[in-house]
Amino acid sequence: MTDRQVALVTGASGTIGRAIAAELGARGAALMITGRRRDVLDGVAAELRDQGVRVMTTVGDVTDINHVSEAVAHAQAAFGTVTTLVNNAGGAGAMGMSVADSDPSRWRETLLANVYGPYLFARAVLPGMLAARTGRIITVASRAGTAAIPGAADYVVAKTAVVRLSENIAAETRGTGVVAFSLHPGGVVSGPVQAAIEQGKASRDRFPDPPEAAARMVADLADGKHDVLSGAYLDIHDDLAALTEARAGERRRVLRVLDLPDDRNARPFTE
Repeated sequence: MTDRQVALVTGASGTIGRAIAAELGARGAALMITGRRRDVLDGVAAELRDQGVRVMTTVGDVTDINHVSEAVAHAQAAFGTVTTLVNNAGGAGAMGMSVADSDPSRWRETLLANVYGPYLFARAVLPGMLAARTGRIITVASRAGTAAIPGAADYVVAKTAVVRLSENIAAETRGTGVVAFSLHPGGVVSGPVQAAIEQGKASRDRFPDPPEAAARMVADLADGKHDVLSGAYLDIHDDLAALTEARAGERRRVLRVLDLPDDRNARPFTE
């Protein structure tokens, strides 16, 4: 990554977003970081500046189109066209609730944060990326989007949808120099996960991965060496170099639905 790279990271006040911002900054990118908690976001920015990273902040909600427009405009004015978007902000609002017992307002919040927010940010950066004929949109998804999880239907539905969003962006931008990926960041003990563990709703054993692992993979994807994987849903335990070598000219990984025959599962568009 060069100092000409401009990365916009949403949800940078959280555990994974903070690690992603630090890794991208360490590799030379100028950063626009966003989040809802001004005090935490300012602290993250101060730490990054102490390390010599060029960074700006915009506080707001990813589901607010005015906040999205402001963040992208400020990044472009300060650093130039955004070359990497990391859609990291998300979360679950109805964990531990069945569909029958769920709160519709919390379902709506989960879908807005995990799907509508990434859509808004992708929509905002795509014109600049397409004009520059380069750009990478990396969306933090989850393994939860690949199978049913009782008591977490809102999160499952949202993460399934955002993987499909990433696939569609990749299909729509093929041949333009713009690529898109979705990524399972592993089992990370974030703030909400820690709260769930303390409430007895989750087991710490299911969250063994450090946030830095996801950060390294995001930065590797942002470097541009793995663009052939555009449209893929990736896992932090994947070997990107091996996948890139194997996938050159071959079928990309796409979201699959369990128990469907091969001819009914999604296929990426071909050249």
